[in-house]
Amino acid sequence: MPNCPKCGNKESLPTRSFSVIVEPAKGERGMTERRVGMYTCSSCGTKFPTVISKQQYLIVAEDQLKSIQVELGSLKKGNQELQAKIQAMSEQQKGLEDTIEKTARENEVKRLQTKLAELESFVEYLRKEKGELEQKAPKVR
Repeated sequence: MPNCPKCGNKESLPTRSFSVIVEPAKGERGMTERRVGMYTCSSCGTKFPTVISKQQYLIVAEDQLKSIQVELGSLKKGNQELQAKIQAMSEQQKGLEDTIEKTARENEVKRLQTKLAELESFVEYLRKEKGELEQKAPKVR
């Protein structure tokens, strides 16, 4: 919201607006379109202009524009190909992660089965020792 240059009051709506095309200054490229709003101060009645927006335009030769459009088309096609590759790699990564997780679970199961077998053999050994000790114990008493 622009302020009145005389009294500083803020104005919200222009009384009218229009576009102005400004030619480039020396050393600048392209043309600038400025959207200008004419405001009237509600408290002091002063009329003042304010630039609402600016848009920069470059003038390009037709053959250069066509070459830019062709290049843009090839870049879009390349971008689509890369997006497809990224999608495929993402799916492949998910599959690999699932495989890793499955393998880790299988390895844990194998490790636990091995430990179980070791413990069972140790328990069997202890039972055998217990039996032998029980047979020797009545003799000692």
